Amino acid sequence: MTHNKVWIGIGAVASLVVIGVIVASTARARFGGEINALGVDLARPDAYVSTPALSKLPRDMVKAPVLREVLDEDFAFYYEEHEDRLGLRGAVKRIAFEHDKTLTDQLLEAALDEPAEMAFWADAKGAPRYWLMALTRNALARTVQELGSVALKDSQLSVIESVRIGSSQVSAYALKLSPRRTLALLSLGNRVVVLSDPGLLFDGERHVDSKSLSVIADLLSGDSASQSVYRRNLGLGAAGSGHTLVADSRLLSFGYGHFFPGVQALRVDIDAGGAALRTHLRVSGSGALPAEPSGRALWSALPANAASCAVLPVDWAQLKQVLTTAKGAPAAEADKKKWDAFADRLEGPAAVCWYAKSQLHTPIVVARVKTAGDADMAFVLDALSKWLAPASAVDASLPVRQGANRWAREVKAPWGPRGEGEQTLYRPTLALQDRWLTFSPDDALVELALDAQARRYPSMAEGLPATSATLVVLAPKQIATMARRESFEVIGPDQELFRQAAEKRLVPRLEALGRLPAVRATTTGVPDAERWVALDWQPLAAVSAAAPAAAASVAAPASASASAAKRGRS
Repeated sequence: MTHNKVWIGIGAVASLVVIGVIVASTARARFGGEINALGVDLARPDAYVSTPALSKLPRDMVKAPVLREVLDEDFAFYYEEHEDRLGLRGAVKRIAFEHDKTLTDQLLEAALDEPAEMAFWADAKGAPRYWLMALTRNALARTVQELGSVALKDSQLSVIESVRIGSSQVSAYALKLSPRRTLALLSLGNRVVVLSDPGLLFDGERHVDSKSLSVIADLLSGDSASQSVYRRNLGLGAAGSGHTLVADSRLLSFGYGHFFPGVQALRVDIDAGGAALRTHLRVSGSGALPAEPSGRALWSALPANAASCAVLPVDWAQLKQVLTTAKGAPAAEADKKKWDAFADRLEGPAAVCWYAKSQLHTPIVVARVKTAGDADMAFVLDALSKWLAPASAVDASLPVRQGANRWAREVKAPWGPRGEGEQTLYRPTLALQDRWLTFSPDDALVELALDAQARRYPSMAEGLPATSATLVVLAPKQIATMARRESFEVIGPDQELFRQAAEKRLVPRLEALGRLPAVRATTTGVPDAERWVALDWQPLAAVSAAAPAAAASVAAPASASASAAKRGRS
């Protein structure tokens, strides 16, 4: 797979890079620390990693196509020197020395060179902080099973509880690595399971969660089919010689996945040694994938030169559930019927785009209505605009309605694209033109979209071939520009050391990212029996920002130009 033919969603892969929490082995009398029920479903991880050797995964990622252009050796060294791994190594050495045990660094390294699975769950901030690791290792399993005598008199190692798995009583051990990290370990036969937090299995009263225990029982089972609970649930076949990384739509969609249930997961396969890289998408069925020419029409409603765009196969029926609980719903019965029928007026997939001239948190969203000129739509959009930006949060000097089919508000908030210093604000704008419904917190992007829809400004469709449906477009140069600007804008004047570190570490990697070609993703073939379909990443030619020939005399919207110049984002 050549440099120009391969590209993956760097944001999706970055979400999985947390696999570097490479820990494996051992975990005082009864554990007296804090245990919280984390409320995660151990059977449904937000991310999953299968690897023939955890110690080799970071280095193989560094060598993989595309990733080798963005990552460097510091990435691999970081995980080799991760504080959890160093803490674990220190604990192993101390326990061996104080209790005359034959625990060695070689045992830890051997465990990390064995095939393993890791599952991850997001915390309240959306980061995949909680994890579980399962592996088969006879020497390590025997070591864990011999920890009982040590746990009675060790300051770091303790027993949480004894749990029943099948006909066996299995001790769950706690290993306190630091005030911030306590691992839980269980072992049966030649199988070992390590948990990043005892709260993945126990509540605050040390009562075991039956559902979590069921998953752990499968992972500790001597039956290979039972051990494959994660691969089976994810529709993966037998593990091969390479690495597999999967991100569920819950992690990728930042909590909005119920609006596009057609996309279920993204998978990245990396060959041993990083020789090749492949990506797959798991969908609910073939109907979840947009088809041309309908998909191409959607791209024509978006302004050209986006940093990142994705088609969203929305289930508009889900919108009805949101509308029924919305506080902005009208009171009159006749008006309420119009409001309730809003979702019925929308069709097909939607699309979301980010632009380097705007901000990371101000994307633009475009959807299509079934009929142009619907008289009831204006009323519904009036109500919708008030719901999106309630009067208590806005500057009342600006009218809600602007023109026949445009609605806007000014919202004072930090990091807004308009204003200076602490007086910044957003101007969330909703617009209806022909059959296109457009929304963004940045009104300059809405202006560009309206011009693209009226063919006064180039659209995303002009840079896309019509041979197959486009699912995703990525422009690494614009992504790098936006990421660099957004990163440094949030670094305060009292964080000079952090700024220097970002300049030294982050900037070179973003510069490397910016040298990659713009690409689009399309599907190859049809979904397999487990609904996985291969993605093909194809390079794209740049689209001129000049207006189309039919409207060459029409310049870009003044508001967009002024906003870009004001913030230095041309």
